Amino acid sequence: MRKIMMILALSVLSGCALQPAPQYHTGQCVGKMTTEEAYGHLDPNRYTIQVLALSEERDIRGYLREIPGQDPIWVNWKHSLGKSWYAVIYGDFATKQEAKQRVQMLSPRIKAQGPFVRSFAEVQNDKQTEVFRMR
Repeated sequence: MRKIMMILALSVLSGCALQPAPQYHTGQCVGKMTTEEAYGHLDPNRYTIQVLALSEERDIRGYLREIPGQDPIWVNWKHSLGKSWYAVIYGDFATKQEAKQRVQMLSPRIKAQGPFVRSFAEVQNDKQTEVFRMR
């Protein structure tokens, strides 16, 4: 029940249900999904940014509002070493350099969390997560 409430809260707080889907993706704002459902259709040679990873879901809300643009945002939920972890993944970029440039455009508060670029191949290999598409 707690996970269901978390999904609903994250969706409402991020505005996911209220925003139109970007034109370049097919699976949008559908809530909880597997890694394959969330990332399987994406080109493994493209890049994304892991913005942050936190152990408290409530701490994510403020950060989500600070992520600019309409690029997709996913929250990966994983239970590891007795704790829940929430990793925020942002954007779909053609090159690593493009993703690095976008990191520089993030707010100082988000940059302080240590965002880093990942390929979608790396993200697709992380099979032990539940994913929530936020926008």
